[in-house]
Amino acid sequence: MISSVVRTCFPVAAKVVADRAEEINKLNVFPVPDGDTGTNMSLTLNTVVSEVEALPAAATMEDVSHAITHGSLMGARGNSGVITSQILRGIAEGLCDAKNPEHATPGDVAHAFRRGVKVAFKAVRKPVEGTILTVLRDVSAKADQLEKNRELATRDMLDALVVEAYESVARTPELLPVLKENGVVDSGAFGFATFLEAFVNAANGKAGELTEFKTTVDAKADVSSKVQIELNDDWEGSEFRYCNEFLFKAEKPFDVDESLAFLATL
Repeated sequence: MISSVVRTCFPVAAKVVADRAEEINKLNVFPVPDGDTGTNMSLTLNTVVSEVEALPAAATMEDVSHAITHGSLMGARGNSGVITSQILRGIAEGLCDAKNPEHATPGDVAHAFRRGVKVAFKAVRKPVEGTILTVLRDVSAKADQLEKNRELATRDMLDALVVEAYESVARTPELLPVLKENGVVDSGAFGFATFLEAFVNAANGKAGELTEFKTTVDAKADVSSKVQIELNDDWEGSEFRYCNEFLFKAEKPFDVDESLAFLATL
């Protein structure tokens, strides 16, 4: 069952991201060098794990998709967490469309990534090249290319997508100047590639294996450790120390694009 594979592999992948969180944090240059990308992605993924593990044994892919969507959105932390939540939502929704719930074909995988791209890019008002979104789009394009090979097995396709993900991550400094200036790849992009590889390896019976990827970090590249922050003396008493995300519940139908256009004028 596709749902069983997702439920089994998701916690494994989330654990790998948690183990690499500090390494991901050290790459955090864009959009703000505050050294929390890995932490935020990990916290977001862990919320999903809690929701997925609470599902009954007979849960369908639709049930799993709902758990992933709800858990990742409600548990999203920071910019990287919110974008990750939308990527997960799109891919999970795409997998629900598989004709055979027992097995995902290369076509199903390609469809899921296309859905992930559509949802994630729509959620970001001004997408920036050289980030997690670029890697997602590159992986999706590779999936579209590979699905044309009717003799390709799904497991081989997934392995190829992991390779593409890391190659795309390696290209991020050429697309985003601030990364090249600091000698690092994009933190969110690396976090996504890490999650994807861990998930795929778990699905393909290779859990525990992980690519030794050169992030080009050196002693001077840990930008987050150099950030000088002046704290207000009263900060310990503040109830609002972190990024704030807002959830709006509509009481009646409304046009999302129209509302966003209005908010952009404020």
